[in-house]
Amino acid sequence: MRNRNESAPAGRSAPPAAQRGAALIVALLVVAMVVMLGTTLSSDFLLMFRRVENQLHSEQAYAYLLGAEGLARAALLEDMQRDGNEQKFDYLTEGWAQELRLPTDYGWIGGHIEDAQGRFNLNTLGVKSQGGQNPGSGQQKLSLQQVQFIRLLRSLPLEHPLEADQAQALTEAIGDWVDEDDEITGFGGAEIEYYTHADPPGRPANRDMVSPSELMWVKGMTADIYRLLAPLVTVWPGSDTQDTNININTAPPGLLACLGDDQNLTPLGASEVEQIVHEREQRQYFKNVEEVRSASPSLQSKALKTGNLAVRSNYFILNAQTEFQGRMYSLHSLLYRDDTNRSVRVIERTFGDW
Repeated sequence: MRNRNESAPAGRSAPPAAQRGAALIVALLVVAMVVMLGTTLSSDFLLMFRRVENQLHSEQAYAYLLGAEGLARAALLEDMQRDGNEQKFDYLTEGWAQELRLPTDYGWIGGHIEDAQGRFNLNTLGVKSQGGQNPGSGQQKLSLQQVQFIRLLRSLPLEHPLEADQAQALTEAIGDWVDEDDEITGFGGAEIEYYTHADPPGRPANRDMVSPSELMWVKGMTADIYRLLAPLVTVWPGSDTQDTNININTAPPGLLACLGDDQNLTPLGASEVEQIVHEREQRQYFKNVEEVRSASPSLQSKALKTGNLAVRSNYFILNAQTEFQGRMYSLHSLLYRDDTNRSVRVIERTFGDW
C-alpha cells in the first residue's frame, strides 16, 4: 500500500482544493478589473456630462446677454428717434444711460450703457499733427489730442505727478505704438529698435489699439499710471473721423481735467473741474461746447481749444452681466450709432465668465 504523503504521479491533476483557490483568485481579479473599469467609465461620463452641462449653460447665458445687447440697441435707437431732426444731445440723465436689472427663470440679467465718447480714445494719439502746436518743451509739434492727453497724464493723482516733459515722452511713445510708420516721434517715442531690445522683447503694434491694456507694453508706462488711466480711456477704430470727439456732457471729472489753455500743458485745476461739473448738473446738459467757458470765470480768460469737443455721441459701450444657475457671465459690446442711416451696429463684443 502506498504512503499517503507520497506525491501523485506525473500527469495527474492537482487536488480539488488547489483548483478552487486558483479559481477564486482569478474571480477576484476579474471583479477588481470590472470595478476599476466601471469607476473609470463613471468618472469619464460624469466629466463629459459636466462639460456638456457647462457648455449648454454658457450658450443659454450668451443668448440672454445677446438679448441685453438687443435692448441696448433699441434704447439708443429710441433716443435717436426722440431727438428727431433737431439738434441732438447725449447726457447722463437720459434713459439709455440708466442701469437696468431684470429677473430671469434662472437668476437675473442686468447692465448699463456707457458713452464711449465720455472717455479719451487712445487711437487718436497716432494721428499726425496738421500744422501742430508747441505749447510744451521740445520742437515736436503736437496735435490737439496729444496736448490734451499730456494734460490728462499730468492731472493723475500719482504719488509723484508727472512733469510736462515726462507726460509728453509717454504720449509720444503711445503715438508711435499706434501709428503705421517706423519713424520715432520727438524725444520720447519708440519704435521697433527699442522694443526688440526691451525685456521682454517685442514689436510695436503700428496699428490702432484693440484694448487699452496694450498700454502696459508701451515704453514708459507703469502699473500705477495705467490703473489711474484705465477708467478714463478707451479705443475704437476710425481715429481720423469726427466721431472721436469728447462729449463734455458725459465725460467724468477726471477726463475734464485734460482741457486747458492752448498756450501751455497745464491741466485744469480741481476747482475749475468742479465748476464745470456743477454747471453741467444745473443745466442738465450743455447745448454747445462754448457753454463750457461760462462755467467758470477763469475758463473765460483761457484760450480753450474746443475743436474735438462735442455734445453728441456715436460710440457706446454696453456692459452686461447675467447670473445663470449660480454662475456669472458678462458681455462687453462696442456699439456704433449711425445718425445718417439711423441704425445701431455692433463693432466688437467680448463674452466671458465674470
